[in-house]
This record gives sequence, structure tokens and C-alpha cells, in this order.
Amino acid sequence: MSTTAPVSPSRECLDTFQEAIREWQLQPSQRCLLIVDAAQFAEYEIISALYSKCDDPDWFWLFESSPLETFADAGPIIIDTVADSPFCRHALTQWAEKGLLFLFTESDVDKAVAGLRSMLSVELETAGPCLFRPYDTRLLQVLSACQPDQMAELVTVDSLWIWSVDLLNQVHWSGFQASGAAQHAKTHKGRDFERLLSWAAGWRACLPYVARDRQADATTLTRFIVHQWHSGLACDSQLVELETQWTAFRESS
Repeated sequence: MSTTAPVSPSRECLDTFQEAIREWQLQPSQRCLLIVDAAQFAEYEIISALYSKCDDPDWFWLFESSPLETFADAGPIIIDTVADSPFCRHALTQWAEKGLLFLFTESDVDKAVAGLRSMLSVELETAGPCLFRPYDTRLLQVLSACQPDQMAELVTVDSLWIWSVDLLNQVHWSGFQASGAAQHAKTHKGRDFERLLSWAAGWRACLPYVARDRQADATTLTRFIVHQWHSGLACDSQLVELETQWTAFRESS
């Protein structure tokens, strides 16, 4: 049984990666795995930057050793590095708004990302089999806050995960830590999980409301999503209804 320290709705998101490093008592020179979704960028952009910043980079594709191996170069790239490496510094300045994921662990790469690889394909109760993006940092933000037990299934070794989430022109940072032997990832997901996915997908739709609210930030948005999810609501695709829900939440909080 694993023991986990989830990002709960009461935990504040942080403004910078450096703050996250201090919050979690990490060292800038500490080894980490940086996961970047190369599919979001121009072809070869990530690899070209990697070889321009590192003489002999150690990297892999997340889709290797998975059912999606044929499409490996269309998915996320994993760089085995340290937090203050030239490449990490470049990634933080150039790509944080797209969602960066850092895994701080002493385990080897295959063990560290086994949970992610096992969840690349899931079966949803109503939608059936589907491909899944468990490395999406908006999903990680929502999952760790709403269902930390499900989040723990992704974290298969002693490790600390830190990721960025976007707020239009801002980037905030959050994290999740687990220790012990993690449970086996369950690829059949119920309706609660499907509702959770709707809120991860709806993160961007909520951003204009956050931007207009000078007191709101990524922490506020996470709390809103957790509140709506616990209330049994899915994210409504109708923006008028979503704005009404946001207004009601802010008036009551």
C-alpha cells in the first residue's frame, strides 16, 4: 500500500519552478526526468534544442515499450537530466506554458514512467476504449486534487512530480509526492473519472473567468473544479452555464 501526499484543494499553487523546488526541499542539481509533449511543438524542435544544450543527452520516448511504440516520435520525450541543466533552463523559459512535467526520483526510467505507460489506453464506463494522455499537466492538476488515489496509480516508484499549468499569460506550478509500493494501475475507469476528464478538458474554457477575477489564480480554479466535481457535475460545454457556475462559486467562497 502506498502513502501519498496529494495536492489538495487547500494547497496553494506556486508562481515559479524555483519556488516549487524550495517548497519540496529539492536541490537544483538533483536528478530528474523532464517530460515534454513533443507533439505540441514543431517537428524536431525539442530534440534540436536538446542537442544544442547538451553534448551527450540521455533521452527516450514515453511511447517506447508500450502499445503506442509505433508512434513513439509523435508523443512525449523523456530527458534524464538535472533540474538546473542548460536544457531544463531552456525548457522553463520556452515551453512551461505548454505543460512541463518533472519527475524527481532515483529509480530508472522504465520503472519511473511505468504508471504513465500503463495508462496510455483506458476503458471508460460509458465511452468505452480510448487513448489517454496521462502526462497532460492539466489532467494531473485535476486528478491529484479530485482523486489522489488514482493519481497514486501513476506514481509507481518513490518520487516527486512537479508540473506547470497555464493561466493564459501566467504559469503556475504544483506537485504530488508518493512513497512505497504503488497499487497496480486500473485501466477501467468509472463515471466519476469521466466527469473528472471533462473538467481537465474544460480547464482552458475556465481561463477567461480567472483572468477577469483579480483575486483568482490556479489555486482558485482548482478549488472550483474540485467543488464542481464533488457536486456530481461534469464540465458543461455551454459557456454561459459554466460562467454561471463560476460566478456562484466565487460569490459563495
